[in-house]
Amino acid sequence: MNRLTGQELRIASVIALGGLMAVLDTTIVAVALPQFMTTFSAPLTTIQWIATAYALGMVAAMPLAATLAQRWGARRVYLAALLVFAVASAGAGAAGDLGWLIAARAVQGLAGGLINPLGMTIGFGAVAPERRGRMTTITGLPLLIGPILGPVLGGVLLDSASWRMLFFITVPPALLAIVGVLRWVPAGPLSTERIPIDFVGGLLLVPGVVAVAYGLSEESTGATIRTSIVLVGLALITAFVRRSWRHHAPLLNVRLLRDRTFGRNAVILVLYAAPYFGSMLLMPTYVQVIRGDSALISALLGVPAAIGMGVSIQIAARVLERFGPRIVVGTGLSLAIVATGLTTLVLTPETPYLLLAILGVVQGAGTGAIMMPTIVSAGRNLHGSDLASGSAILPLTSTIATAVGTTAVSAVFTALTAAATDGRGLAALADPASDATLSAEVVSAYRVTLFGVLAVMVIALVVRLRTRPALAAPVAEPTTVRSAA
Repeated sequence: MNRLTGQELRIASVIALGGLMAVLDTTIVAVALPQFMTTFSAPLTTIQWIATAYALGMVAAMPLAATLAQRWGARRVYLAALLVFAVASAGAGAAGDLGWLIAARAVQGLAGGLINPLGMTIGFGAVAPERRGRMTTITGLPLLIGPILGPVLGGVLLDSASWRMLFFITVPPALLAIVGVLRWVPAGPLSTERIPIDFVGGLLLVPGVVAVAYGLSEESTGATIRTSIVLVGLALITAFVRRSWRHHAPLLNVRLLRDRTFGRNAVILVLYAAPYFGSMLLMPTYVQVIRGDSALISALLGVPAAIGMGVSIQIAARVLERFGPRIVVGTGLSLAIVATGLTTLVLTPETPYLLLAILGVVQGAGTGAIMMPTIVSAGRNLHGSDLASGSAILPLTSTIATAVGTTAVSAVFTALTAAATDGRGLAALADPASDATLSAEVVSAYRVTLFGVLAVMVIALVVRLRTRPALAAPVAEPTTVRSAA
């Protein structure tokens, strides 16, 4: 039997709690940006740093998770990250001015960026490889439903309390997670070996991924400057990869990507995360701009997808060992493709929300059968220092892929909308003289954008089906022995 024991369930629950609060904070402030503009009397280009600071902090911290875990132990660093997150959350909630709030959000992001990679390392290390799928049904759920539930929770808190509760709400779960880790997660021994830190690699990778994420997400900067920043970031990442491929103790063991099992699954993860999470910006635009409904309705429209994900993850984990990732993930990709394809066919300015909710359930079910089984499959053969590196590489590549996908989807949709409205963009719909024909043309731009999303998902399916079960190729180990305690 591959069921988790009581102790393993407790460890999984604690990791899920920590992971949920870290992921919630990526989207919980989205619905509050207009209120922040009023509260702090600042333009959107400044206010958006409340969200951007958190995201960049997460991206900066993720590459460091493996080295910190190997040097001081995953449990110890995880506890420190939870404590810093709780303190930063309280600081954000008590912020007296905008600068204070942005600084607290950056610290939150640094701690949040460590929480999920370290949680994955602890969770996978606590069970045998054949039970990692069951572990992920609990620990991985927040990674998928958190971004969807964040705006819903944010809307409720704004309506019933104040913006400060968006940050105070995560303090009790963080403290509870600390207690759970201290009680249930065993402490591994500290390594007696002096584990070197690849400072040069860090100076290449961390600024590189931050530059790429910033260049892809910062909309207030000119296109030329943003492109230059992205190119510089890519150059730094390339230099890091070349260095790490030969280094005896790299910050991240990028040679894992040479492994057939890990590398192919990482590619599939990127090919799905980029279009799917990138396209999530389209539905709020459809609901609020084209339909003229509230932000809360657009957030609630994401709940069916979260339900579909939750159910799908539980089923996928139980059949993964029996049927294998090729069939399970292939089925998930097929469901996602069907849901996206049907959405492109039925979408009009008057499409019933019930129909969109049903398609959301199917999309969510497909996503649940893709993301977690792919991560489990990628990490199946990883142990020790490789497990720590893999636990950092997967969320890091997924985060960058999401940023790339969001930028690409936004650029395509913006260009198509401008073409449909004679250069006026979505603002044309606010013109009292606009008619139903203009709304239909904007929806057509939405549908063409979704068709591009659909095409990338089909490529991911082809890659998955062409990857047949095989023994993983041996991965070259660094000459320095590392402890992932």
